[in-house]
Amino acid sequence: MYDFDAGDLSLNFANTQDWHASKKPVENLKSFDDLINWGEQASLLSPELARQLHQQAIEQPVDATSSFDFAIQVREALYRIFSRRYLGEPVPEVDLALLNSVISQAMSHLQLAPSGSEFQWEWSADINGASRILWPVARSAAELLTSDVASDVRMCEDDRGCGYLFIDQTKNHSRRWCSMESCGNRAKARRHYSKVQAS
Repeated sequence: MYDFDAGDLSLNFANTQDWHASKKPVENLKSFDDLINWGEQASLLSPELARQLHQQAIEQPVDATSSFDFAIQVREALYRIFSRRYLGEPVPEVDLALLNSVISQAMSHLQLAPSGSEFQWEWSADINGASRILWPVARSAAELLTSDVASDVRMCEDDRGCGYLFIDQTKNHSRRWCSMESCGNRAKARRHYSKVQAS
């Protein structure tokens, strides 16, 4: 149901609304339960934890709705940050402030843990609710934005407003569409039609 081909966790989350740049986006996250399902499919939640959170949503519907609404705010902020950066437009300060606030909370719950003879970052065991999804997503966004790969983040150029965000991993950095099978083929067909009409 959900797409995980963008090349980064934060972009995958931003892409949970289809046709994001159009006048009529298609929402794939419609409830707290959908958010939990996405988190499980993204391997951020174990099946057992996902079941617990689904039960929590039943027992505490107001809190679940509030958590879900906040998650959507974060998603939209991420989408605006990456899409406007790609378009060369200023990133809204309010969006960056929201992301920074989530990153600040997330980093305070990271700890070093031994992994053989090495060490790795690990989330503390007391994280619950939507934070188990939002904090890894926010950390991923921060790492992407401060990396050399940030300049390779693209937005599908389909003129209908697909708006899909992805990391261009082609050798010549020439990828322009979410996929050749959908928006890419349509663009090729339109160019061919225009050439035929002009001849």
